[in-house]
Amino acid sequence: MSPAPPPPRDTALLYRDLHGKDPELVRSAKGSFLELQDGRQILDACAGAAVASIGHGDKRVIDAIVKSLNTLSYHHTSRLTNQSAEDLAKVLVGHKPGGLSHAIFLSSGSEANESALKLARQYFVETGQPSRVNIISRHNSYHGNTIGCVSLTGIRSRRKHFEPMLLKTITQVSPCYPYRYQLPTETTPEYADRLAAELEAEILRLGPETVAAFFAETVGGAAAGNLVAVPGYFEKIRKVCDKYGVLLVLDEIMCGVGRTGKFHAWEWEGVSPDIQTIGKGINGGYQPLSAVLMSQKVVDGLKSGSGSFANGQTYQSLPSAAACGLAVLKIFETDNVLENCTARGKELLDGLTRAIGEHPNVGEIRGRGLFLSLEFVTDKATKGTFPANLPISLMMDDALFSRGVSAYSGFGKSTVDGTVGDHILFSPPLTISNVEVALLVKVVQEAVEDVFSRVEVIKAMKST
Repeated sequence: MSPAPPPPRDTALLYRDLHGKDPELVRSAKGSFLELQDGRQILDACAGAAVASIGHGDKRVIDAIVKSLNTLSYHHTSRLTNQSAEDLAKVLVGHKPGGLSHAIFLSSGSEANESALKLARQYFVETGQPSRVNIISRHNSYHGNTIGCVSLTGIRSRRKHFEPMLLKTITQVSPCYPYRYQLPTETTPEYADRLAAELEAEILRLGPETVAAFFAETVGGAAAGNLVAVPGYFEKIRKVCDKYGVLLVLDEIMCGVGRTGKFHAWEWEGVSPDIQTIGKGINGGYQPLSAVLMSQKVVDGLKSGSGSFANGQTYQSLPSAAACGLAVLKIFETDNVLENCTARGKELLDGLTRAIGEHPNVGEIRGRGLFLSLEFVTDKATKGTFPANLPISLMMDDALFSRGVSAYSGFGKSTVDGTVGDHILFSPPLTISNVEVALLVKVVQEAVEDVFSRVEVIKAMKST
């Protein structure tokens, strides 16, 4: 007989799921593992949400934060700055990667993307093009939690409660999702051409003189599970943006800062953005820290007008957060984190491919570096999706967790079109070891075999 479930916890916290069971209590974490209150060790195979880039409990980062707090806890940025923020900006953009020249530091990915939205708009106001009010983003995308960011987001489940409030100046075009949407008759260049033509058609529909920016995740994250663009896609998108004077804004909150094996995910694509957002991995989970990086062109636009970005926030350039970012990036260098990501990412992809690549319900294993997803189907040939009332991703999440692995099940039913489709995402610490990768592959294989042998899942497959 199974043990009785524990009684509901007496809590004043509003949990994410008010209908499900209470979340487990974590009492400590070290390296790639979380320790729960009951002593169980859980391999953090999602690094929270692609956050714990250098693993948990690194004393070098903690000491840097404590030192910063002992020296300077806070100041306002209207007329003051601090050395940690100055140094972090130099490390990130002092060498002008891809033409990016300046940074502002905030506290979350949502704040960064909201600020990027405002920056794109203000750039055109300052340069004498105030009619540019429209923004284009993509379906199957996620950009954050504010009203502006939800307006950018292309997932119905995240938009539905707020639809009447969302910005009408933001529209969406198709993502680059070849597994689902590249036609059987299309070559890869033809598919990229079609998507670029769709963006151009949307710019023309809105009126080129009204479009400010195109927002995209360089590698799609939680919404549809690690969508990697086909070769040439971003180069064609960049050309369309340049043709009509539209800013290219790349959201690398989840996929940036080494997650794909290069510091910037756009380094794989042969293009660079006008504005970029980063977060998560730059702070490693030790302090709230995100950034907006911008090109000299954008800065010059601000200088040509008011000379000020209308975007001050309370914890902008927080000294302890900047010190945290510096310490994390130093560890990237001293511990060869990017090299480890590349090696372990290949091991993880190869291992998953060998273990479950031929499984009839694993439609695709995709991603880059240590940023990989599994998309599940009822049948490999038809790419059929499971019924909306059968939460395959959550079942897989539970099967993994019960075996000591924490994965990221995203937003449940959303992978294909925001309503149906299942995937699960792996984004472990970039410092994960080869032994831990092997453990992860073993557990994933067991979980896949478990979930797809269950009676209700077999029944659903037979009925589709």
